Amino acid sequence: MSEYPSVTTEPRSTPAAKFNPRQFLAEVRGELDKVVWPDRKQVIAQSASVLLIVVAMASFIYLLDELLRWLSGLIF
Repeated sequence: MSEYPSVTTEPRSTPAAKFNPRQFLAEVRGELDKVVWPDRKQVIAQSASVLLIVVAMASFIYLLDELLRWLSGLIF
């Protein structure tokens, strides 16, 4: 006899959940009611900060690229 208990490969019988579109939409609406939506001032402030960071990073990458191009021109 084996030290380990035998493992059955039979699938567990679970009742199949039926999809109810009306219940699904009611649950979605309930979850969306829980969301705290930002006001217009917050959206504008956060959008401006994202745009500022994007411009700053693009400028940094551009300047780094120009510096490396200049250095490679001196070397090669």
